Amino acid sequence: MRKLLFLLCLLPLTACVDADMKLSIEDDTATVSSVIVMGPDGYQMIAASGQDLCKDGVGTPLDDGGYRCEIEQTGTIDEVIAELDSAKDNSDGMAPDESARIERLDNGDVRVSFDLAEMKAQISEGGIDPAMIAMMQQAFVGRRIKMEIEGNIIETNGEKAMNGRKAAITIPLDKLLMQDPSVPDSFVTIVRP
Repeated sequence: MRKLLFLLCLLPLTACVDADMKLSIEDDTATVSSVIVMGPDGYQMIAASGQDLCKDGVGTPLDDGGYRCEIEQTGTIDEVIAELDSAKDNSDGMAPDESARIERLDNGDVRVSFDLAEMKAQISEGGIDPAMIAMMQQAFVGRRIKMEIEGNIIETNGEKAMNGRKAAITIPLDKLLMQDPSVPDSFVTIVRP
């Protein structure tokens, strides 16, 4: 989870990103997977920094000069919770992991939440000039983050599939950038393992 969320923290650096994140909970097993597709400009900029964007995944250069990174991790629910807690404890300042939280409820259900208000605050407090934000908005049009939770969904503030096995939210990046009120402050889902 830590590696997947690290990639999302790079979003302010480049508009040319689409991100699909999925958490599947079945019995006591949690599988976190992500596909990040970065456009050519963003990929060139971040690659020039020397960072390995897909260290623990499968990275594929695209024909258009962009880049695709696929990461998947599987463990017990408790291992995923421990990894998130460890990342928070070992970070200096705000870590991207702090926007995600997984916790066991007293009745055995699992609550998964993403703090989208924190993502919005990081953008607004990032010191970017409003004129620059307006220019960047055009580059963000058509780009999005999609989050899905799979399992026995008890409740969600996202879109729940008819069969009750999936909750999802899609966040257009231009709306996130502009602090559009249609972007909720959180995505919360309760899953029964």
